[in-house]
Order: sequence, then structure tokens, then C-alpha cells
Amino acid sequence: PPGSSDKAPGAPVQPAQKAGDYFPLTVGSSWQYLGEGNEYASFNRLVLFAKGNRAQVRSDNGGTVSAMVFETTDTAVTRVYMKGEEYGSANFLDAEPNENILILKTPLETGTKWEESNGVTREIVDINAALDTPAGRFENCVKVKITGQDSTIYEYYKEGVGLVRSEFLSGDTSVTSTLEKYNIK
Repeated sequence: PPGSSDKAPGAPVQPAQKAGDYFPLTVGSSWQYLGEGNEYASFNRLVLFAKGNRAQVRSDNGGTVSAMVFETTDTAVTRVYMKGEEYGSANFLDAEPNENILILKTPLETGTKWEESNGVTREIVDINAALDTPAGRFENCVKVKITGQDSTIYEYYKEGVGLVRSEFLSGDTSVTSTLEKYNIK
């Protein structure tokens, strides 16, 4: 019947979504986020270097500049290196990993859940989230709930765009960073 999720024999199979598709990391790509609730909630990111399945992102929130190296595969996006207070343009793609933070993992479906070594839990809670931002309307976003000891963070990722919005909640505190403009190279 119409609307049924059963596939007819021989029906085309939807290709599995790849985690890396939600985290484009081509050199020169940039994102600018408008923040609310904290003076450092506004920030921008720029991909400085890429090689193989790794890319280095420069993040500047007006207070500090940091370097992050992300590794993307079909099944996961992992932050493998992080260095705060990095104001130069050194290349850390081949640096010894100092982190292993799994940002996004497959299957990209509601209920996919994983834990970080620090006790933080991440879970995909929606795959059809829609958001209006200064950069436009984004539909079919993957919404990840990050549960820490005293806070909850929601991150929204759009295929081909990356992080669209981040919401930090702790008690009465709410800090959001929303995509204002972006340029994927």
C-alpha cells in the first residue's frame, strides 16, 4: 500500500548515507556562526589543509584560535587532534593524535548512540530536523544530543553543509551558535 515501508522486489535501494557527507572538509571551505548567550558563541571555521581522509580546521571565536584535525570515513567523523591557542598556520595533519572524539557515526538513524571515554553520551535523536537560520532553511538535518554530567548539547548537521546549529543547555543557561553564512569549496 502507498506509504508502506516495505520495498518491492527489485526496487532501488537507497544508498547508505556516509558520515563524512555531513562534514565537508575541502580546503578553503568556511563557516560563520552567529552566537547568542555568550560572548564567544559566535565563531568562524576555515579548512586550512586536507590530505587523504584528514582535514585541519581553524576555529576562531574572537577570544582564541584553535586548530582541529578531523578524520572522516563512510562510517564516522572523528576529531583526532586539538590544539588551543594556535594563532599560526602550522600543519598538524600528521601530528600524533591527542584526541579521539567521535562527532558523528553511522548508521545515521534515530537511536544510534555512542559513548565517549569521558562519560559523555552522543545519540542521534532526529534525522529530519528542520531549521531556519540566517544562512537559509535547512531540512533533513541529523540532530545529535550530547549528554554530559551537567549539560546537554544539541548539534544539527546538514548533508553537504556541515554543522548548522549548536545549542548548549545547562540549568538556566542557553548558548546557541547558528550558521550565518558558509562557502563549501
